[in-house]
Amino acid sequence: MTAFFAILYKEMLHIIRDRRSLAAALLLPMLQLLLFGYAIRLDVRNIEMALVDYDQSSASRELVDQLCADGAIRISDRMQSETELERALDQGRARFGLVIPSGYGHRIHAGQRSPVQLLADGSDASFAGLALGHVGGALQTGIERRTVRAIEVMGGPAELPGLHLRTRVLFNEELNGTWFIIPGLIAVLIAMLAAMLTSQCIAREYEQNTIEQILVSPVTGPALMLGKLVPYVGVGVVQVLTVTLAAWGVFGIPIRGSLVLLAVASLLYLIGAMALGLVLSAVLKSQQVALQISLMVSMLPSLLLSGFIFPISNMHPVLQGISYAIPARYYIVITRGLFLKGTGLSVLWPELVAMTVFALAMVLIASSRFRQSLA
Repeated sequence: MTAFFAILYKEMLHIIRDRRSLAAALLLPMLQLLLFGYAIRLDVRNIEMALVDYDQSSASRELVDQLCADGAIRISDRMQSETELERALDQGRARFGLVIPSGYGHRIHAGQRSPVQLLADGSDASFAGLALGHVGGALQTGIERRTVRAIEVMGGPAELPGLHLRTRVLFNEELNGTWFIIPGLIAVLIAMLAAMLTSQCIAREYEQNTIEQILVSPVTGPALMLGKLVPYVGVGVVQVLTVTLAAWGVFGIPIRGSLVLLAVASLLYLIGAMALGLVLSAVLKSQQVALQISLMVSMLPSLLLSGFIFPISNMHPVLQGISYAIPARYYIVITRGLFLKGTGLSVLWPELVAMTVFALAMVLIASSRFRQSLA
């Protein structure tokens, strides 16, 4: 314990004296959360659509008005023919186009279905798919509403025959993409910053030629690892606290689950991520190389293989197997469950066990690796 407290005191002094690095470590998570939180959007907004209206009737104008009512769709240009619209799509001046055929209003007033044509630039498949779903659903709803209204006027039933779906969205009632992104983004940012903070601890001893002092001291591997780990875990706790408060206060994301459970999960996640940085620092023995490698092994897997944006079930089976070794996979399940669903320990215990195993394994590997390098 004496050796542990000596290393702990030494690292705390180093952190306090390096005020610029400390300020960057505390402010960077907040800045990145705000940047990525406002930049990453999975929901559809600001769809600019060109219009070809052959009908020029009150019904076609009403359809366009209702289509643009929610503000997500805006008519950017009105064209005279499909040829002109296709040319605009080819030249990139338009990404979507709506063609309302002649006789649309007459068929609607007669209680008949009147198809309209929607053209999309599929070169950006992700945006096109999301936008097509949004625009297509709005068009279908608008046309069905007008058809039912016309049938009612003629004395028909108030609903069209066939299957009628009544949807109910749980946990994220408004389907706000930010509520989905931010809890996962917290996991990605903390994994990256935590590994970067500790990736230089041991390497700094080698580069500053202070490693010899540790060689002749009675400090054991566990005491060294824990002494260097604990102060940075304290910095990480402040990072988690700031981004969690920002998620709640700035983005309005509710925290429906247990704060105690969130704190325990965050602590386990921090220990695992920072111990990984210590492993890299002990192995590579170069601050610059350790920093670069820590960024690669922490951010990229957390971003791509954790289910942050892309569902793990859609990945190749090999990548699905690799994802079990990514702690962000488990922490994202916990944050989304606690923020949005109010999930409890009875559901999240497998994720907590997995993060505990990862944290213990990284601490043991770091301690063992350092003693091997000394030998």
